[in-house]
Amino acid sequence: WTEISTDNQILFQNNDDGQIIDIDIDFNFYGDTYTEITISTNGWIALGRSELLSFRNYPIPGPGGPSPMIAAFWDDLTTQSLGRVYKYYDEDLHQFIVQWSRMRTYDNNSPETFQIILKDPAYYFTPTGDGEILIQYHTFNNTSTGSYGWGQVHGAYCTVGIEDVTATKGLQYTFNNQYPAAAMPLDDETAILITTRGSD
Repeated sequence: WTEISTDNQILFQNNDDGQIIDIDIDFNFYGDTYTEITISTNGWIALGRSELLSFRNYPIPGPGGPSPMIAAFWDDLTTQSLGRVYKYYDEDLHQFIVQWSRMRTYDNNSPETFQIILKDPAYYFTPTGDGEILIQYHTFNNTSTGSYGWGQVHGAYCTVGIEDVTATKGLQYTFNNQYPAAAMPLDDETAILITTRGSD
């Protein structure tokens, strides 16, 4: 865990907010290069520019939400009084960090603190040249238990994964609290490394 929650790195503290920022690296994602990202308070980042705020989460890949995207904890999140979103470029380790700190789920008011770390492909080499993504969970409470239907605004737990610019390719780690058979269920102090390197 790399704590970055200092006042001079705060991005925003309002619900359903978003901001487009430069990330200080050339980050390759599904073969395309990005120098800016869109960060949402609702637990995701879009590579490049997006006007969407997308509080309602869906399976990925798919047409719901922005594309391309990295979803660390895509759900309707609120800042309440303490929730904040931070950014930090770590020059020594060549990585860009976004942290959602002390957020709350709208559905059950459960605390969430997590990070997305984008590793500079110029220093962390992969066979495809795509950048590695580390998603870390300090506090993980997957509690949005509603289901979709007429009038249903929230639910289906959170979405975690990535999708490309076409919204047709991606990796879904979890949606609706369901995991692939080989995947470890997420919890406090867990992490996911997304890479094109082999398992060795």
